[in-house]
Amino acid sequence: MPERDNTNVRIAVRPRWIVFSVLVVFVAVACVFLGFWQLSRLEERRASNAVLVARLARQPIPLEDLTAALRPEQGIEVDPADYEYTMVTTTGRLTDRGRVLVRSQVVRGQAGVHGVYAMELDDGTAVLVNVGWFPLDSAIGSIADAFGGSDEVELTGLVRADQKRPALGRTEAPGLLDTVARIDIDRIQQQVESPLLPFWIQLVEPDDADRLPIPVPLPEAGEGSHLSYAVQWFSFGAVAVVGYAALMRRELRPRRRRRARAGD
Repeated sequence: MPERDNTNVRIAVRPRWIVFSVLVVFVAVACVFLGFWQLSRLEERRASNAVLVARLARQPIPLEDLTAALRPEQGIEVDPADYEYTMVTTTGRLTDRGRVLVRSQVVRGQAGVHGVYAMELDDGTAVLVNVGWFPLDSAIGSIADAFGGSDEVELTGLVRADQKRPALGRTEAPGLLDTVARIDIDRIQQQVESPLLPFWIQLVEPDDADRLPIPVPLPEAGEGSHLSYAVQWFSFGAVAVVGYAALMRRELRPRRRRRARAGD
């Protein structure tokens, strides 16, 4: 028995097995970490879904009430993202000045764009409104034409958070933009005269099925693939450990046979 234990130790401390063992431990720990990270993402998603469902179930509030809630109190700034998915109602004048089209938007397999227009409000400010989807090959005229020839529109929509450019994202070109990758309010402000509110609105109503643009569907409270990804990462970690044990057992088996024959 001591001889067998010494043989096992000699194999385990060989340089290639030391490197292999460290690698297996690293892979297993990394897989477990990534598995738990996906589970934490799942919990965050479920919490976000609970907020989304609760806010979609509420009655719309006037936009003025929301802007009043966003005013700093006692020097404390309020993050507009905290009110994302709140349903609001407002009336204003949609203008073609400064309009941008958000590229790479697909509906039912057809490429298109989202039209984003500034709605001028009575207090002198404006808010960006994503009025919906246009097919890529459509001729986009005045926004007033899409709403019965009047630029004065009463709408209901969802408050959406500003889409800042990621640290490694592409910077939009200077000058007047026609298309953009995201609704970055600071960038679009450069081509809109009125000061923009620090959020934008996703149009929900009016929704006329016989006209363009088609309003963007409401967000869904799905859980995504976080749970399946977590299971995959845990499985990868288990495979690494089991595979390591199988290789070690195969390495030791011939030596045990030789010792058994020598003993005979």
